[in-house]
Amino acid sequence: AGFPYYACLGMRRVTSSAMDIVVGDEGRLWVLNRSDGAGGDIRRINWDDEDLGTIAGSGSGDGQFTWPVQMVRDDDENLYVTDEALHRISVFDREGKFLSKWGVHGSGDGEIDRPSGISFDPDGNLWIADGLNHRLQKFTKDGRHLGGFGTYGKGQGEFDMPWGIEVDERG
Repeated sequence: AGFPYYACLGMRRVTSSAMDIVVGDEGRLWVLNRSDGAGGDIRRINWDDEDLGTIAGSGSGDGQFTWPVQMVRDDDENLYVTDEALHRISVFDREGKFLSKWGVHGSGDGEIDRPSGISFDPDGNLWIADGLNHRLQKFTKDGRHLGGFGTYGKGQGEFDMPWGIEVDERG
């Protein structure tokens, strides 16, 4: 009621166990998939439902995933993907070329344990839901730690395994 049907894209051919989708410019779409076991990939499609190929794959090497959770894109359409098993963020360009990775497993400032949600703030910094550290952390796009907040609990400023995050235009 009030939401007209627009299209159905991908089907199981590209969206098996989809975790997230990012809309790009010029009709580009990226679908983050997480395998039933371990691993995952990013499938590239467009609004014409053309299969534009696969980015990454399963594993622990550069440009691979074990438990991918969420992805976001920057203004250049670089993709930032959290992997909660590898405790890192992997970065790809819009065509799928692996650019970099960052993240150190641990509980100290700037270290992460099971990152999940990821969001850009208005200044172009990334906020990460740091699941097993029960906090939110702020990083530059290249992984330099800028701060954060939160501890385990149920009170104000406390979290119990935060999963997602979204930052609005006001920060």
